[in-house]
Amino acid sequence: MCGEDLIKNISFIVASGSGRKRSSFLSQERYWKKALELLLLCKRPMIVTGFYAKERCSAETDGPMGAAILGRALKSLGKNVLLVTDWRCRGVVEAAPLPVRGPKTLIASGGEQILRLRPDLLVFIKRPGKARDGRYYNMRGLDITDVTDPLDEAVSIARDVFENLKVIGVGDGGNEAGMGIFLQELVLSEPEFGKYFSVVKGDAAIACDVSNWGAYGLVALMSCVTGRFLLHDEGEELQMIMAMLDAGAVDGKTLERSPFVSGLHLSKNQEVVSRLGLMVKETYL
Repeated sequence: MCGEDLIKNISFIVASGSGRKRSSFLSQERYWKKALELLLLCKRPMIVTGFYAKERCSAETDGPMGAAILGRALKSLGKNVLLVTDWRCRGVVEAAPLPVRGPKTLIASGGEQILRLRPDLLVFIKRPGKARDGRYYNMRGLDITDVTDPLDEAVSIARDVFENLKVIGVGDGGNEAGMGIFLQELVLSEPEFGKYFSVVKGDAAIACDVSNWGAYGLVALMSCVTGRFLLHDEGEELQMIMAMLDAGAVDGKTLERSPFVSGLHLSKNQEVVSRLGLMVKETYL
């Protein structure tokens, strides 16, 4: 059963501000519930991820691991799931699911290519979303339009063509696809970053400290509701990040090729994984 206490417990772990992202305080129970509903009902989900660090010509460590674990959970529930990224992020995104036997990855250059496979749910995890001026930005204010394939355009195309396609956004900065649902609140709270926030809206959006953590939180929620342990462990977290680093991944905050995610060391990320796992096992299974 998906109760208020369950969501509060998960939010306390993944959206308490420990990632030093004020957007995490926008975490709302109704969107967690909606996201859970969409994940359980979908049959052909596609998880879109990959945030290219233009300054280092490689993809960030945040996003692909969350996509891999959420994808694996959906796969174990019988869903026909694919990960999606662009050619620049390909090596890093493809590396993440390998150690955990996650889904295969589709390489796409635009929204129409995604929609050809007729997904019924798109989940964007740390994937750039267009800002109000139609361009893409990172949270350092750098225009990354020239290195970002417009995969989020699948949302606007689908709104006109596929009425039943649903969208979930998972992000920690507000500049990610799907997070446009929080645009007004983000602009009011951080007007200096208003230009960079995404206008691409989801049917549900998960605001969190680190985007990977938001995906892990959704998997924890699915575990509690289905009665099946779908999460990963600290060892698998290590294996995924090392695989991505071998593929050239960099931390999105420090821009260094090191075991950090959004400026937080691997050990902090493993702690979050451990806390979610213990909560699920001790309280809900």
